[in-house]
Amino acid sequence: MECGTEVMANELELAIVLTTYHRPAHLVRSLRSLALQRGMNGRFEVIVADDGSRDRTPEIVREFARTVSFPVKFLTHEHQGFRVALCRNEGVRASTASYFLFSDSDCIFPEDHLQKHLLARRPLVVRAGDCIRFSREVTDRIDLAAIDSGAYRKWVPRADWWRLFEKRIKEQYYQLMRHTTKPKLTGYNIGISRVDLEAVNGFDESYVGWGCEDDDLAYRLRRAGRRIVSSLGYTHGFHLWHPTEPSRPARWNDGPNVGRLLAWERPIRCANGLVRLETADTDDRAKHAA
Repeated sequence: MECGTEVMANELELAIVLTTYHRPAHLVRSLRSLALQRGMNGRFEVIVADDGSRDRTPEIVREFARTVSFPVKFLTHEHQGFRVALCRNEGVRASTASYFLFSDSDCIFPEDHLQKHLLARRPLVVRAGDCIRFSREVTDRIDLAAIDSGAYRKWVPRADWWRLFEKRIKEQYYQLMRHTTKPKLTGYNIGISRVDLEAVNGFDESYVGWGCEDDDLAYRLRRAGRRIVSSLGYTHGFHLWHPTEPSRPARWNDGPNVGRLLAWERPIRCANGLVRLETADTDDRAKHAA
């Protein structure tokens, strides 16, 4: 389904891909925050990449699309476990935008979020972000009026602002030292160009179940010569509380994808990504073995 006012594909600079599954109340608020973005007329589209919801999600997207002046697309597939990597790749395949911002439907965004991400674009640089995490009580208070007015920002505890500031300082240090695994990519705020994403063949859709798909992407991007740089110096999101994803283990090491992530022989361009590769690239394997 594609809705909203049409613009020429080559005019779009950015596509924000929101992954979702059975969180209609969160999706409504996330989309509302995107409708309030400033300085983005004719520059972006919203793609809701659904993991097989069987609730009001399609209807919510249709209703939202009727109220906004930018393109809105809805993509879905049969639910066969937690497949966020597939959702994100489907979002990329449905868009011609030159830059992507990946997030989730449990996040809301300040009014200049998209504009600041575009202003921060740099060749061979991927942006890693973070967010303020609201409690269940605060999440229940956040309605559309609070998003429209920005009142929800006043409900953030001082300790949470401090945590984000400390992380920003740490990530500046990691960047200065050229740390091999930090800053860490997290799916609710990734900014990346199409060129950089295609260089590694996107997300690896072999990751099914919670976790590790972002770590795998970061690893392959670094091996492809891309730098991962924090976006905390200019923007961040706000994460709405929700119950823990059922496939998320109590310990990270027990996760369903850890073995795949730690496998020695992983090519830079994954075989099961944006395009299907019959075999992993020989050159990539040779580089990895070296």
